[in-house]
Amino acid sequence: MRTALTLLAALGLAGAAAWRPAAAQTYSENAVKAAFLYRFAGYVDWPPAAQVHPQFTIAVLAADGVAMELGHLLQNRQVQNRPAQVRSIKSVSEIGSAQMLYIGADYRDDLRRAIATVSGQPILVVTSQQDGLDAGSAVNFLLLDQRVRFEISVDAAQAAGLRVASELLEVAVRVRGRRASFDAGCEDAATGAPPCVREAAQR
Repeated sequence: MRTALTLLAALGLAGAAAWRPAAAQTYSENAVKAAFLYRFAGYVDWPPAAQVHPQFTIAVLAADGVAMELGHLLQNRQVQNRPAQVRSIKSVSEIGSAQMLYIGADYRDDLRRAIATVSGQPILVVTSQQDGLDAGSAVNFLLLDQRVRFEISVDAAQAAGLRVASELLEVAVRVRGRRASFDAGCEDAATGAPPCVREAAQR
């Protein structure tokens, strides 16, 4: 438990986008991704219809290591003011009432088709594929210079009825989409323009 708490502290938003697993031998890539998944839930707003379930569930597909780390991390923890649990699944059809779906790097079937299965539902889809955002995920993990980082698709999140907080957008390595309404925390001090929107415009 102390290890999990230390890892969560290390993944505070101030340093989240620059977390380097190699810098701390205690933490595996799976542990870092699990901690990120837990953190993501605190910076996303789900619609009221998705908040009626008694538990907050993170479904994990093709990532047994991440599921195991999440299982340890979520013990006696709450997410969105509800008890949290992780559920390993064999296909997207088993997602049930989960609010978050993580599809790991070991997934070998059609990623776009898998994500389309939950299209329009209030589910935060997170992937670990090079073309994750292109396939329709809202958040995609990247490994850059031995660092676990992530990119975000505002459009995909909004299509699922979710709102991503500007604090999370600020620490993403890349943000795709223009349609969100960003608060002052996402503004560039020099120009007043939201950096997340500016980067999206450059793509």
